Amino acid sequence: MVTLRFRPERLVETTGLDLDIVEEALFRLKCETELNDNYLSVEINPDRPDMFISEGIARAVRGIESIELGWTPLDGKLRDSGLELVNEMPETRPYIAAAVVYNVNVDSESFLEELVQFQEKLHDTVGRRRRKVAIGFHDLAKVKSKRLRYSMIPLKSSMVPLGGSETMSIAEVLRSTEQGVKYGNISLAEGLHPAFTEDGGAVLSLPPVINSELTRVEVGTRDLLIDVTGTDLASVLKVLDIITLNLAERRGTYIGFVRVVPRTGEPLHTPVLKSRELSLDINYVNRVLGTDLTVDEVTLSLLKMRHSASPENGHVKVTIPPFRYDIISEIDLVEDIAMALGYDSPKLLPSKYMNDARGSLLDHTLLSRAARDIMAGLGFTEVMSYILTSSSLLRLFDMISDTVELKNPVQEELDALRPSLVPQLLQLMFFNVSKTKPVNIFEIGKTVKKIGSEAVEDLKLAAATMDDSVSYEDIQAVAYAFIRSFGLKPSAKPLTASWLLAGRSASLLANGHEIGVIGEINPVILDKLNVTYPVAVFELSLTELLKVIRAGAAGQKP
Repeated sequence: MVTLRFRPERLVETTGLDLDIVEEALFRLKCETELNDNYLSVEINPDRPDMFISEGIARAVRGIESIELGWTPLDGKLRDSGLELVNEMPETRPYIAAAVVYNVNVDSESFLEELVQFQEKLHDTVGRRRRKVAIGFHDLAKVKSKRLRYSMIPLKSSMVPLGGSETMSIAEVLRSTEQGVKYGNISLAEGLHPAFTEDGGAVLSLPPVINSELTRVEVGTRDLLIDVTGTDLASVLKVLDIITLNLAERRGTYIGFVRVVPRTGEPLHTPVLKSRELSLDINYVNRVLGTDLTVDEVTLSLLKMRHSASPENGHVKVTIPPFRYDIISEIDLVEDIAMALGYDSPKLLPSKYMNDARGSLLDHTLLSRAARDIMAGLGFTEVMSYILTSSSLLRLFDMISDTVELKNPVQEELDALRPSLVPQLLQLMFFNVSKTKPVNIFEIGKTVKKIGSEAVEDLKLAAATMDDSVSYEDIQAVAYAFIRSFGLKPSAKPLTASWLLAGRSASLLANGHEIGVIGEINPVILDKLNVTYPVAVFELSLTELLKVIRAGAAGQKP
């Protein structure tokens, strides 16, 4: 949970409701509240960043209290700011988006205090402590240029950091300010640092470290220029949407688009403010909740949660507003419906649908559990490793072309998602070279493989055996026994893979359907991994095995 502090009078002003009603509404929205020292502490789920400021809370509370229903796009409150932002796409932090919110009117210390809190809570949650996303607020009246730039600048460049009174070099800012010490190494590279500047002029901010004193926001600031930078464009755009739409809840405000011109690709006008649509089946809602709700009742509940919704042939057509990025699928809308009704509502009491709403294990989970029992019965010990691995290890196995690599890994040796479990099993064999032979280990886990432009996830089982003398036949006996345990017929066909020994490797089949690979590890690979004993392995896709099992049960070909 994210804990925020609000002045009660701000919440009363923005909602137009008594504080006790606000607290009750927040409880229905899964928030805990406590009044201490003239502040109301509110614990909010981290997946609701749209409620990290009073304006966002007011929008949600006025909805659940049926004072305002639904959400209407702000077409009448949008205009061109006339600003252009050139993005040179700094390698360490390549993405930026910006917007102007006019007539925000920072009219009190309490609102300014909340604005800073809003910024920092977004940094800590969606922004992953500024590593993924960082935000800058600027007084637009103090920005002198209509053309802005985002680029790497040398450390000898200068600025007056926020809260300071003297001009300092960027190197000094990173070395001597509290924010510089804390965040200065996130985006620094080869004596350069990303900066948001007036074109050919003053530094406005040093993302993700600190803003300039030049554009300080203070009581009396009327219009805000907002910049959001980060390592992921989708997250940058999401955060900018949340900020602008929350501030647009203030009376008299309107949003100005900024034209962002990247070094490569098409120009983008931000914020994008893109809503999404879902069609919600009323039968699905009732089955999940165990209710007898009508289409109109479901529609009203969604309107209370500030979605746009309308009945449509036994379904509800739902338009999800841009600030609700926590809504991923239909089940999230069902949760919103339950909140709107109230978890203590008589409408949520068990009904005829409840028998259909019992939970059960997924087929993949059942298969994984069975696979563990079978492998343990065959004398193998289960191991577990990270889904992140080393790209250099995968290159050794000639698997790099299938690999999804990370742009900004936290650790250099964990810079890729594994497309196979085998490389890490072989690494573990190195640590077991001195153990009593044979060493028999297996792992069940997720893998990710690059297929075209898509990253495709798979659930796999891999097993390896190491002994003074190991052959293909040894591991084949294990693999075949495993497949037969499911009433399937195992077989193999020739396969060539650089990491397996030629002539001692094959594709593994179940009922004639290819599900994996099997063979002896190439001695060249073993030598590079300092594994001094022969190793044989098999790896199969439990996802593909499940297809074969289902097809067999239905009397069909997989």
